[in-house]
Amino acid sequence: MFKTLIADLDGVYDASNYNDRLLLGLKGTMSEAELHMIKQRMVQGKLNKAQRGELNFLLPTGYIRRPSGEVVFDPDEQVQQVIRLIFRKFEELGTLNAVLRYLVKNDIQFGIRVATGLNKGDLEWHRPNRMTLQNLLKNPLYAGAYAYGRRQIDPRRQQAGRPSTGRVVVEPDNWHVLLPDCYPAYISWEQYQWNLARLKSNQARAEELGAVRYGSAILSGLLICGKCGCRMVVQYAQGQHHRYVCCRQAVDYGGEKCQQLAGATLDKFVSQQVLQALEPAALELSLEAASHLEQERYQLDQLWQKRLERVAFEAERAGRHYRLVEPENRLVARQLALEWEEKLALQQSLREDKSAILPSATSFALKSRA
Repeated sequence: MFKTLIADLDGVYDASNYNDRLLLGLKGTMSEAELHMIKQRMVQGKLNKAQRGELNFLLPTGYIRRPSGEVVFDPDEQVQQVIRLIFRKFEELGTLNAVLRYLVKNDIQFGIRVATGLNKGDLEWHRPNRMTLQNLLKNPLYAGAYAYGRRQIDPRRQQAGRPSTGRVVVEPDNWHVLLPDCYPAYISWEQYQWNLARLKSNQARAEELGAVRYGSAILSGLLICGKCGCRMVVQYAQGQHHRYVCCRQAVDYGGEKCQQLAGATLDKFVSQQVLQALEPAALELSLEAASHLEQERYQLDQLWQKRLERVAFEAERAGRHYRLVEPENRLVARQLALEWEEKLALQQSLREDKSAILPSATSFALKSRA
């Protein structure tokens, strides 16, 4: 329209001229095809590298990569102990929220290596959160497996002009690469699969068992209707009395309720049967519970001792820096003195927190045996 000329390394083109416009169109089509082929080759090369287990990615907490490329456990003992404690407590408690509350109650923090910046590789301690716990339990690397393609792009959810959108989590059967026994493992592959199944069963869905919730019902999510085979739900009356109801036909198809049972009576009957079955092994179970409490207390005490040891080392290092400074250099000496005082105050505060959170060994042993 305005006689604008277009130039590249091969010449000058007039867009109003038919031959030049045709040539520009052919060049654009060939360039688009060439870009597609280049991208396809790059993606295939990346996939081939992943199939060999050589495609590096950001490691989760608890692992580091040596300069040789080998992936090993984090050399910090406290980091390893916290990771193993999380897996052990999830196996014991069964829910993500219960593990999170346990960590917060005992003031247990995550040790995370800085990935970028000037402090890359340094160890920082952060408060636990739900997303970090969920990613930790779902990461197959903790079971020693190399996985690629856990999150793939769904074209239906991708937004125009935003290439990083549309990523969804896919099932392990649809991962591009899964190589077991490639890395040192915190848990076994069977334990990892059990963790995924337990997280899935904790979802509040009709076909799942569901996590334990508030209320007096002890059979919530466990009862199956003997008539239709659907899972029975709990209904509370005035927040106290409860009953087990099979209402799947009424909710999904507008039919009648299948059946309902009195909650208190059924709970009492099941409790009596369970206690009767456990009565011969009551003493062994009591001793095992006491031993478990003492072992848990010992593990928590070890974590706190490592934290105190770390803070004591930092305080000693700050004091050593202060003692090595020249007395005439008061500007630096004052700053180092402030840092030393901060480390000593942090050490004292951590000791007080340990005394408040963990009981003494004697009182804990008497309480557990009682």
